[in-house]
Amino acid sequence: MTDIFTPAVHTRKKKIIVFDTETTGLLPYDRIITLGAVKIEGDELLKQSLYLIFDPRKDSSPQAEAVHGFDNWMTRYQDLFADLANSLRQWLGWADELVAHNAEFDMRYIQREFRKAEVQMLSQPVYCTMDGARRLWRGESAKLDHCLSRIGLSRVGVRHGALEDAYLTASLYLHQQGSKLPIPPINAWQEPANLKPYPSRPFGQLPRRTPKRRQGCLDLS
Repeated sequence: MTDIFTPAVHTRKKKIIVFDTETTGLLPYDRIITLGAVKIEGDELLKQSLYLIFDPRKDSSPQAEAVHGFDNWMTRYQDLFADLANSLRQWLGWADELVAHNAEFDMRYIQREFRKAEVQMLSQPVYCTMDGARRLWRGESAKLDHCLSRIGLSRVGVRHGALEDAYLTASLYLHQQGSKLPIPPINAWQEPANLKPYPSRPFGQLPRRTPKRRQGCLDLS
């Protein structure tokens, strides 16, 4: 069996999508707020990324909102995951393999969203960089921030952006494969591509959410 940290010829041609999600919380019934993803072919980062925001149809916990930074008012005016599910499934279907840090967490939520949208769930093999970190740095913390510090990387700010984390996870993945991703001088990360305008937040307690129907199949472009 090939060691996962030994560069292999076949990995040079593999199509990889590295992704990250931010959610309304950590419980089984929580929902995805944002999804960020980047494409790698071999050890080359392609100029094709994805960063989407969704209306989760429920409020984020205060702890989760502090992490991802999207408040419970503005998310009400965003697309439903179900409206983009078909296009997103097609985009992710390009990959031979999916990569995420703590992949079990991210896959649980994204597969659940596809299932709720009645869209075919992802079927590719999944590589977890957290598991890889535990093998590479035995006895050390496998949290993403700690892994990044060992390879000279860090987030731009304190909040977790799904696209930024996907890019940083891609760097960690290639490090574990014996390659190195060139780090561009990024001082700020773009907003989600489908971010929609929203009215000013009302004073006081937010009103109850109103029912929202699916708009059909929206294109990622």
